[in-house]
Amino acid sequence: MDSALILLAAVVAGWVVQAYLTYQQSVAFQQQVRALRARNPGTPVSIGIGGKRYRGGRAYVALAVDEHRIVRDALTIQGFTTFARGKACPAIVGAKANQILGDRAYPGLTRQQREAARQAVELLGQGGGRQLTDAA
Repeated sequence: MDSALILLAAVVAGWVVQAYLTYQQSVAFQQQVRALRARNPGTPVSIGIGGKRYRGGRAYVALAVDEHRIVRDALTIQGFTTFARGKACPAIVGAKANQILGDRAYPGLTRQQREAARQAVELLGQGGGRQLTDAA
């Protein structure tokens, strides 16, 4: 009985630690997104998610897209652990939103980051009353 209780306590303690580390990762990324917004005042920022949770992992990409539909700043986070932190994503800075929605390859981006960038652009096109998906 005691070993079953110890095992259960260890599992619960591990789950609590993992939840805390996930929370800390989320807070750190949101602070980085706030800094991205501060560096690009008046420019809408959108966050997209790409990839599958258990097949290759997920990636998050935050994009700041200006009124000319050009990506002015980008941030990404990807990793299999809760220790992953956001980093700059220069591969798509300067790209047009329509190019991100297209099939153009961006060296330095993983498949998951590419999916996340597409979703971020699509989400920007849905909000704010302006369509980013129209042909430029």
